[in-house]
Amino acid sequence: MKQVLSFDQMKHLQELGLYHTYTLQDILDKLPCFIGNEVLTIQKLADRYTCLYMEFYTRSIIKITESKELIDAAYEMLCWCVENGYVKVGMNVLSIVAK
Repeated sequence: MKQVLSFDQMKHLQELGLYHTYTLQDILDKLPCFIGNEVLTIQKLADRYTCLYMEFYTRSIIKITESKELIDAAYEMLCWCVENGYVKVGMNVLSIVAK
């Protein structure tokens, strides 16, 4: 199981304003637990991992990422959260925005 992001992935996070060598735990710690009523959910289905934000009762999903490696699915979700304003970055500080 892959534990650290590739060089290109780390470079992309730096371009988004995040500075660090990211492990799976680092990425999971930076993902918001909730976006509105949707909860962060991680699943393993067959040989794939998914990260998604899903409303518990209605099962509506606002975003889903999928990969053979959990760290890659989590990385894609973190990028999406930053790009869509759910995680704010600046001055080497990361903050989670509740929307």
